Amino acid sequence: MKYLITLLAASFALIAFNFLKPEKMIASNAFDWKIIGLEQQSYSESKQVLTGPSDGFKNLTISIVNIDVNDKFVISETKTGPESLVIIKSGTTHQVTGEINKALGTGSVSLMMPGDELTITNVGQTVTTLYLLSWSIRDAENAETHTPFTSHLINWDDIEFVETEKGGRRNIIREPTSMLREFEMHVTTLKEGMRSHLPHTHIDEEVILVRHGDVEEHIDGELHEVGAGSFIFLRSMIPHGIRNIGTGEAEYYAFKWAPR
Repeated sequence: MKYLITLLAASFALIAFNFLKPEKMIASNAFDWKIIGLEQQSYSESKQVLTGPSDGFKNLTISIVNIDVNDKFVISETKTGPESLVIIKSGTTHQVTGEINKALGTGSVSLMMPGDELTITNVGQTVTTLYLLSWSIRDAENAETHTPFTSHLINWDDIEFVETEKGGRRNIIREPTSMLREFEMHVTTLKEGMRSHLPHTHIDEEVILVRHGDVEEHIDGELHEVGAGSFIFLRSMIPHGIRNIGTGEAEYYAFKWAPR
């Protein structure tokens, strides 16, 4: 009987440990394009680079997608999510969502709300490469499914450039979405040798995507050097800072989010 009680106690302890142990969150890291990138082959292909739970999300996924000439890529989700963000790394596309259709080239951005469908057609002469980010929140009941949040198709050429002492900035999106209290996205241009800011922290998680140039990212005391096409994931409250270490200007997207 003593053995049975001991065995049961050990079993309950193991179950409790497995139930209570914390999720394995996505770690802050730099992802070098030389390692994660897809070749410009003459066929369509996708590659998942990062996926898992984060401080703010039930799941965050980042993928790279190649679309062959005249081929299509379709994003179609249910009204409960996830939300998706597309950034054109290279190529020329025609994109359609609902009654909106636009020609979108390199640098352009598409933010898709749950329930909306996006069709991306490669209308150029070479393979189109894009980044696809999607996310879902932990408490789906907090999603504002009845509020008409808007999907956006934003042409790079329509984004205003504002010159600064360090280089410049393009503000792209800053607004709530069905899943986020706020989604903020901009592009920073840094002059040669310039630092955006000293290492700092904030509660929002952040992704940095290098459009061109070479940068050095400080992540919690470690330095990571990456070039064009690379991206960086930063967890909540992780000290971080970025510096242009290449020749000429460096440019990168930065986006943060605050889940509801």
